[in-house]
Amino acid sequence: MPQIKPLSEFNRNQNALIEDLSHSGEPLYLTRNGSACVVVMDSAAFDAAMAFRNEIYEQEMRTYRGMLKGIQEMQEGKLHDAQDVMDELRALRGWE
Repeated sequence: MPQIKPLSEFNRNQNALIEDLSHSGEPLYLTRNGSACVVVMDSAAFDAAMAFRNEIYEQEMRTYRGMLKGIQEMQEGKLHDAQDVMDELRALRGWE
């Protein structure tokens, strides 16, 4: 769970807090006048989070492109009857 600390505490205890960040891998939310103003995170944990984010983004974009391709094919009239497709798949797999 991320920690929340005042910015003034971070300024006083930077080394100890940075050490804690490297062990926990969690972000540290720093506040100013009771409101969040900045987030500090260990660089390895940040890199891992960004790699995960990018991987999810790429998966979503592949799905989106597939959906757009399907819509385009439908608009072009490239439609197939579902029963015909299932019959063809069964024949190809030898499931008949």
